[in-house]
Amino acid sequence: MDLDSSRIQALVDRPAESLSVEIKTWFNPESVEGQAKLVRTLLALRNHDGGYFVIGIDDKTLTPDTSDVPANVKELFHPDKLHALISRFASEPFEIVVEFVKRDRIDFPVIVVPSGTRTPVAAKSDLKLNDKRLVSTGDVYVRTLNANRIPSSARANWNDWASIVDVCFNNREADIGRFMRRHLTGSSAETLKEIFAGLSAEAGEQNRGVKDCSQLLDQGRQRFISTVAERQIALPDTGYWEVAMQISGAVTTRNLRDFLHLLSVSHPEHSGWPVFLVSNGFGDLAARPHVVDEKWEALILSSGGRHIDFVQFDPKGRFYHLRALFDDMRLTDRSPQPRTVLDYSLPILDCAEGIAVGLAFAKAMGCDDDECSLEFAFRWSGLKGRQLGSWAIPSRYISPGRTAYQDGISLFQTISANMPPSAIGGVLSSMLQPLYELFDGFQVSSGVVEDLATRVIERKSPV
Repeated sequence: MDLDSSRIQALVDRPAESLSVEIKTWFNPESVEGQAKLVRTLLALRNHDGGYFVIGIDDKTLTPDTSDVPANVKELFHPDKLHALISRFASEPFEIVVEFVKRDRIDFPVIVVPSGTRTPVAAKSDLKLNDKRLVSTGDVYVRTLNANRIPSSARANWNDWASIVDVCFNNREADIGRFMRRHLTGSSAETLKEIFAGLSAEAGEQNRGVKDCSQLLDQGRQRFISTVAERQIALPDTGYWEVAMQISGAVTTRNLRDFLHLLSVSHPEHSGWPVFLVSNGFGDLAARPHVVDEKWEALILSSGGRHIDFVQFDPKGRFYHLRALFDDMRLTDRSPQPRTVLDYSLPILDCAEGIAVGLAFAKAMGCDDDECSLEFAFRWSGLKGRQLGSWAIPSRYISPGRTAYQDGISLFQTISANMPPSAIGGVLSSMLQPLYELFDGFQVSSGVVEDLATRVIERKSPV
């Protein structure tokens, strides 16, 4: 199992109230009713800018359904069959990826729908059962919450079109960003940097943002230490990655319950175990968020010791996430011995998702694109003595032998709330270099950083 499958396994472990995740018990995809479920859900996820369709999980208890498992799961949900269904019913065909996650010796299908829709996807054919139309030509499906706050797919209503148009516009804006980075090189690129620098906040404001985010990192780390001590939990010896984000600008004030619900439904879920994880749907009550000092916080210790996370969500626009380095958690058979390696791809994947989620949260909180900025602080600790490696994605090989002699590093970044997600890779290509330079001056090419960041945003495998 590679890292990507590991994250999808985590998605199965922690289905929550999220518009990016659809959960269904077993059904027959070759029946008319089953095909209708697939068409409605996959089209709705595409219009939502991607997500995951997890099959074989009871959508009421959120536990694996082991009673009605088909004998030929991989054949029934073969990618070729699903692509044929999309080609038949989608007005604009799109690619999907089908992962089969083994749990309790059962293969659970997880259909990954990537982002990138530029026009709304509608049904182009009818699907009938006797005289009843289960799918009608021209239907546009979206993700929504029913009266019980359970995510589902439904026909678009008049009040859904603003969000559909936003998704399409953002992806077209992303195309423009990729064009500019590809074609504006040399002196043109330097000119462009100067223009953007002129539009940035003044240096004094940036320094204040760095100080505030640095304090937020320290306060979050101290609260994590105190919580672990209060619960008398013995944790393994690991390194940690932390991210703090502060929204600079006016945000819409909400009560704490509405605020948590807003984060849950607006989280883009770019991976199975995402940054700024909202755990309100977890079966383990101890891992669910609770209120401390007028903000939500959660200590999340997954079964089997695969994850250690601590998060804080403040309605005033301050966010914090600490997680044990995946390098130390034995996620796969390839995982190194704890505290020996830092995979060079993981900081890119984590930071890209952190910024993307921050942008989504800011938008959901009513942050004015022209007035708001996001201050980020990232910190790695427990690096001393590690070698830089590539265990998580072996196909992205780097030669071994580069060792860190410094134990930790903090990096800071300010971005505008209207920055398109496609620009995240360009931001990270320069921001992350001081981290890699700790390992005997290593440099990661901007092309590699941008490619990995783009794959996170588009929910594609990093391989």
